[in-house]
Amino acid sequence: MAGGHETVEERFVRALGRGVAGIDWQGRWPDEPEFDSSGMATYDGVGIAFNGDTAAWGERADHHTVFVHVDKYGDLSRAERLAASIGSTVLGAAQGGW
Repeated sequence: MAGGHETVEERFVRALGRGVAGIDWQGRWPDEPEFDSSGMATYDGVGIAFNGDTAAWGERADHHTVFVHVDKYGDLSRAERLAASIGSTVLGAAQGGW
């Protein structure tokens, strides 16, 4: 809390409590011609599972999970490159999402 005021995110998580929720942002990842990989606005984006660890609403978990959505069938190597571009890594196996 900065200056005693909660951010929107902090208020959302507090209001959610132990409930399960998700927020998705669709977009289009940059093309990667060197890997013969193109962005797809229909399938690209980021999703957050609050109190969950599955992309398709599963059981409740004691943590939040961020998902990188790529390609209709998933493309783990592309997701790994996108995560690396922001200094992060992919944890876990690919999952079906939206």
